[in-house]
Amino acid sequence: MAFFTFSLPLLSERFSQLVKAPFTNPNMLWIAVPLIITLVMVELYFGKYREEKMGWNTALTNALVLVFVSLNLFQFIFRVEGEMFFKIFFNQAFYIAFSILLLGILLFFIDFFHLIPEALAFTISAHLPINITAYTAIVIVYSNLPLDFATVLAWLSLIIILGVFFFFVKLMLHKDYR
Repeated sequence: MAFFTFSLPLLSERFSQLVKAPFTNPNMLWIAVPLIITLVMVELYFGKYREEKMGWNTALTNALVLVFVSLNLFQFIFRVEGEMFFKIFFNQAFYIAFSILLLGILLFFIDFFHLIPEALAFTISAHLPINITAYTAIVIVYSNLPLDFATVLAWLSLIIILGVFFFFVKLMLHKDYR
């Protein structure tokens, strides 16, 4: 039951590791920085142009972000581990990358064929949860962080904190552009 091991100091440490990872592991900068820039710019865009709404095409392309990030993760895993199948197959990083790939493909089909109600699809496939999920997977794989309950809570905390932060940024932007 090591997955469910949890304490507030551990959560704080894991959250800190998620936030600081690009500075402590520069190998991930090439994939993490575009995600971060995209996240900030899209949030600012929707803050400035409040009448603009997310569409199925945006949800679809957000799902593709997960697919492309998973390919980068597989490349990293094979570069680090070499071509030893068993070493790769029994590696947590492989399962993280594979899960991100499956999630991306699943969301792609859900969004492409409009399989669930629009409001739910647009919430699940919004750029904030997609980019933070992709970013968290990058940090876990590149930094070899354990996937445990503290990491999952740190991921959820990051989504919530950034969501609240951008909510207030959008309020200020909306006020400035009236």
